[in-house]
This record gives sequence, C-alpha cells and structure tokens, in this order.
Amino acid sequence: MLGVALLVTVNVFLVTIAKLHIRSNTSLVDYVQSVSNVEEKIFASRGNIYECSGSIVAQDVKTFDIICYLDPDRLSSSDEVAYVDNPSFTAQALAPILGMDASEIYDILVSNTGLYQIELGAMGRNLSEDQKNQIEAIEGLHGIDFRNSYKRYYPYGEMFSPQLVGFAQSDNTGKLIGKLGIESYLNDELSGTDGYHSYQRDKHGFILPGMFEETLNAVNGYDVYLTLDLSIQEALNSALNTTMEAKNASRAWAAVVEIKTGKILAWGQTPSFDPNSLSADDVQVNYGSQLAYEPGSVMKSVIYSAAMDLGVYDGDTGFDSSPYCYTASSGRTYAGDQLGCIYNVSRLDWGIIPLDYGLIYSSNVATATLLSQYVGVDRYKEYLDRYHLYQKVNTDGIDEVPGYTNYGLSPVDDITATYGQGSSTTMLQLLQTYTAIFGNGEMIKPYLIEKIVDPNTNTVVYQGSRKVVSNPISKSTAKQMQDLLRRVVAEPDGTCRHYAAKTVEVMGKTGTSEIPLDGGYAEDQNIISCMLGFPYEDPQYMVYFAYVSPETVYYNYEIKPIPDLIDRIALLENLIISEDENDPDVKYIERYDMPNLLSKNVSDAKQVLSELGLETVEIFDGPHVIGQLPKEGEDVYTYQKVFLLTDGSSMTVPDFTGWTRKDVIDFWNLSHIPMKMEGFGVAYEQSVSPGSIADPSKEIIVRFREINYPEETKESSDGENPELSEPNEGNGV
Repeated sequence: MLGVALLVTVNVFLVTIAKLHIRSNTSLVDYVQSVSNVEEKIFASRGNIYECSGSIVAQDVKTFDIICYLDPDRLSSSDEVAYVDNPSFTAQALAPILGMDASEIYDILVSNTGLYQIELGAMGRNLSEDQKNQIEAIEGLHGIDFRNSYKRYYPYGEMFSPQLVGFAQSDNTGKLIGKLGIESYLNDELSGTDGYHSYQRDKHGFILPGMFEETLNAVNGYDVYLTLDLSIQEALNSALNTTMEAKNASRAWAAVVEIKTGKILAWGQTPSFDPNSLSADDVQVNYGSQLAYEPGSVMKSVIYSAAMDLGVYDGDTGFDSSPYCYTASSGRTYAGDQLGCIYNVSRLDWGIIPLDYGLIYSSNVATATLLSQYVGVDRYKEYLDRYHLYQKVNTDGIDEVPGYTNYGLSPVDDITATYGQGSSTTMLQLLQTYTAIFGNGEMIKPYLIEKIVDPNTNTVVYQGSRKVVSNPISKSTAKQMQDLLRRVVAEPDGTCRHYAAKTVEVMGKTGTSEIPLDGGYAEDQNIISCMLGFPYEDPQYMVYFAYVSPETVYYNYEIKPIPDLIDRIALLENLIISEDENDPDVKYIERYDMPNLLSKNVSDAKQVLSELGLETVEIFDGPHVIGQLPKEGEDVYTYQKVFLLTDGSSMTVPDFTGWTRKDVIDFWNLSHIPMKMEGFGVAYEQSVSPGSIADPSKEIIVRFREINYPEETKESSDGENPELSEPNEGNGV
C-alpha cells in the first residue's frame, strides 16, 4: 500500500510540476500551455404566453446557430479536416442558404484568422432545421458546426393582437429579449434565470479527464395567461378586415371587454404587423392606446349620465333644438350678443323635442343645453374627473398616451367637450368609462394579464382580478342610461339603429369626428365609431369599433361587420336568445349562479339544470357527478350547455354539430379524450360518428366554420331623414 501511494504521489508530482505523463512518457507542456477556460451560458427557456382557453400564442421554437471553426490544429475523431480550409468555397456555399453576400461571409472568415471559432452574425442565427440540413448536405464543406438555439414564434401572427402581446428577438448573444407589449413588460418573468457550463479545454477543443468542469442548470421562465380569447379575437379581426374593404378605410381599430370584470377579450387594428417577420417599419402605433383623437358623440353619454346622477334630468322635458348661440358664460342667447353658435349635424332643427331624443338623435344642441341649464360647467368638470377622462389608464404595461382637454379655456371649449370635440381621448379610456355606464356605476379598470404561473412548480405567482377605479355614477343612473342607450339602437330614427344584432338586444352610441390637420380639419378623412353593450337585459360585453374613412354621408349605413361581430360573440358565449327572428316564443336570457352538483345523482342534477333552462351534457355513463363545468358560483345563462363528468367507464361520443369552440374545449377539459379542433365558428363536422363509443386512444377531430347570416336588403333613404344617421355629430360649431 505504501508502494502504491508512493507511485501515485510521484505520478501527480510529474504531471503537475514536470508536465510529464509517466506511463506514456508523453510531455504535457503543449497541452497545458494551450488549455483555456471556457464558460458557456445555458439560456433558460422563455415562458409561453397563452390566451384564456389555453392555446399558445407565443412560444420558443428550436433553431440553430452556425459555428465556423478556423483553427487548423482542430482535429476530428476520424482525422478529417475539421476547420474551414477553403474560405472562398465556404462563402459561396453558405451565401444563398443564409441570405448573405458571399463576399461578406468571406471577409468575416479571413479577417478572423487566428481565432479558434467564430459566428456569422445575425444571419447565421436562428436557422431552421431545413437550412441546417441543406448546409450539412454540401460535399467538401469543412469546419462547420451548429449550436442549438431558440427563436420566438407566434402561431397566429398578426391576427392575435401583436400590439398587446408584443414580440421578442435575440440580442447579440442569442438571448431572447422582449421588445414590445407583454413580451417587454414581463420580460424578467418570462426570461427565467440562465445557467452556465464552465470547463477547461485544450487547443483542439477537447475536454480531458481531470480538467475543471462545472454546470449550473437554467431555471425556465414563467408562463403568462392573458384574458384575450382566441375565438373572439378571430371574429374581431375578421370584422376589421371586412370593414376596411367595405368602407374604403385607411385604418381601423376595435376591442371587446367583459363589462363586469374589465377583462380585455379582444384587441385589434389594421393595418397590423406579423411578429414572426419584422422589419424596421413594421411596428405601428397601437391605435387603441397610443392614438389620442376627438372621440365624437360617444362622449354625450358622459354629460347625460352627469345630469341623471345629479337628479336634474327629466327625459320628457322639451328643449329647443335650433342653433345654440352662446355667451361668455356658456349660456344661451337669442340676441345679438353671442360669441358663436352650436349646430346639429347638417344644421338640422327638430324644433322642441324631449331631452331623451336629444341623445337618440345625437343632438349637439341637447348637450349644450344640459351643460348650461342643468349640470353647470364646474359640476361637469367634476364628472370628467370622476370618469378619469384624459388620463392614462395604466393597466398591465399597455403603452398609452393621456390625451388632452381644452375644457375650461373658453365657452366654446366647454360646450364642445360635451359632444367629443376639441378634446382627445383614447379607446382604452373610453372602454374604462363605459364599464360604469354599461355596468352598475362602478368604473372597472380594463386588464390583460389573467395570471402568471411558475411551470417549474405549477404555482400561480400572480393573479389578475377586477379592480374598481371609481364610482362616477350610481347604480340607478347606470340603469337609466342603459334604458336610454337601448332606445338609441331600437328607435326607428336612432342614430345607432343600424348596429342592432339578430341574437341579442344591443344598446349603444355612435360617435364621429374629424381629424385635426394644419390648424383645421382634414377635408376627406373622418373617424367613425360606436360603443355597444349587450345583452341589454344583463350587460356582459361591450364592443368599441372605430375606423378612418373618406366617406361624408350615411356613415352608419351598411355597417354589417359590426352587428355580425356581436352575433358571433353572442354565439361563442352562449348568449343566443333565438336565431329565428319570426319566432313568436322568443325568450330572454337570464343569468344564474351555477349550483354545486358534485356528488349528486345525475338524474337529480339534470332536474336542477332543467329548471334553470340549461342544457345538460353527460360525460361517461356513471350514476354520480364527480366534475362540472361551469364551476360552482360561476355565471350561467339560459340555454347554456353544462357539462357533468360522471363516475362511469364508458362514454358515448356526442353530436358536436352547432357546438361553439368554447363548448368543445369544456367537454375536452373534463373528458380528457384526445381532441383536435380545426377552424373557428360553430362545429359542423367530426371524425368520429355521434353515438359511437369513445376510444380513449383515438383522437376526435372537430371542424368549425363561421356562420353566414343572410344578406340584408340595402336600406333606402326614401321617405325618411337620412341625415339622422350621418356621423358628424361632433362637427357643430
């Protein structure tokens, strides 16, 4: 043992001090002198971004970075050439595959002679597997290798609100960095913590036994779940594109928000950009939050709600709708001492009409009258502040501008602010404002982030929630406003009548305005907009829609894409009352709290649901309920499907025809049967016949398509006053 210990000690001494490997009689001087310390970063996988139902909208995909070895001493295991021995040939071979000039590649190769290895810059990173295979197939190409890398991929491209989701790109180290939207706002959470691999290698790139080596694994980033709904987003995007074509519009923007919670369910604009293939000019302003513009007559709801909330409003009280000439105190005068006059659109004069019809007809004179005779300049300012208008919403990292107001600067500025001229807001501000008007008087902050989850521990590290910003009006005022806004849609001469949907009762307000240009207004560009809430009986959703068009008359005619959008949302969210307009037995939907049915007998559970007008879908053939969707306490509506998971072992495949995508997702979440969904809209075809016994190993494919409602006959303006629906309601000075 002493002899063995002595031999080991001598060997260690010779290796470490004399640099001699005694057994092979090999000098280690060259190896030791060429040993280098290397630390390679191990990038953490960036977290996924999901929409509300669990579909991935942003994820990492595996790519490859090209490496060029330049050291002639580099050896391969088979003694083949393992470095770039012919820079000219290499450059010519790689150029067409990488999209680079051969001269550029050649210059990089020859100017770095003496280095062990190099990369080829941005064009040599994030190569696809196809590019990698093409390069590996080139005969006679030496010294080329690949390192695994990742790039960010957005499966739905420009359709899925890249203005909010954002995008991430690799920096000069290959690390993915968020550049816009949620990708930027939550960059630290999504990025995770990188690890490293530290080691020593010889001049040939080999790691010899006994050399230093240490590895710290990366910790992957958090996953982010958004409130955005893929099905509703797709429907919104379709409406935007259709409107652009039908209205010869230069741009359009829109959003869908859940009124009671503030969840942003869809957000879009066109033109947009594809985050998968960006160039320097691709990213536009986010029209919904970074574009401040005169909102037009959607602002009239604010002055009307203020008058109602103060208790000074009687909708049957008549007012003079003739031109409103004002004094220095904003009061009305019929004498010759006026500072100026306010007109209705096209200088219409309906004579003495009730104040309710001031909003139904969208009269500028009506809001001027409310300001001077009922609300007052100072008290209206208080309501503008209560609604937080002209202020940033500051929600979930959405880039925005505050807008501006001239209110208080002059009598004309005070009056025009009541109908949305002379001051600017953003769509995001208007959405927040109308959560109070369409809701119960509480103003709810719109939000985008549903939750953030640590996938390493499956722990929810952040949970989005409803947030009340203020209480600008009472619950009774909100209901009074909803009744009047319903009439704006339902009345034969209401300016919003063309936005009526087939499936639910809608309330709303139109708004139009001109675009400031060089101290005046553009002659051939107008912003046409609408704010719509539904269903009127129990408001759940609101849609704001705006576009820029050169049209000058009949703006609110032929706007079919917008009511079609409402019908799509109503269908997707199970809000359908009746699809038959001639059905004499149409019943209004009602809302209920979902009861707890767990552990009940299936027959008893079905009886409870039947009494609420709900449709039961049983999953498996057991006698007892062991799972349910919706869950206890969640909102359910008349005619909605409720899914009951039972304790059986056999399941009959249902007929999915007419089911929404949400229905199928709920079924899949409880049954765990392998399923694949293709398309959007309602189900019309399935790969496994209804009534057959489900095979847990066999995937069921369900295909969806959009509902095509019958085309309406174009409305003629003969015999009616078409100017009531002309949009320049805010153009009355």
